[in-house]
Amino acid sequence: MKTIPLRAGDAFQRFGVTLGGTYVQFRLRWSTRHSYFTVDMRRADGTPIALGRGLHPSINLLAGLNVGLGRVVLEGEAPTIRNLGITNKLRWYEDE
Repeated sequence: MKTIPLRAGDAFQRFGVTLGGTYVQFRLRWSTRHSYFTVDMRRADGTPIALGRGLHPSINLLAGLNVGLGRVVLEGEAPTIRNLGITNKLRWYEDE
């Protein structure tokens, strides 16, 4: 398990982390209309892994994608701009 760092207070975030030997670029955007974050994940070369996935508790962002990267799950409270990374954690779990 690895915790992916998130910053509270930002409606837009872009960062990269290595998950199981694969560098993954994340982009989080707050949707004011729907009151949740959407997540885009791309490989280092820009190839999409997952685009426009909603960031909700207990939902695997990689579910159904067959990309061989394990699971990426938000644990804790539903994220807002103010509590992101504070009352919830984005975690990566290796394939078993």
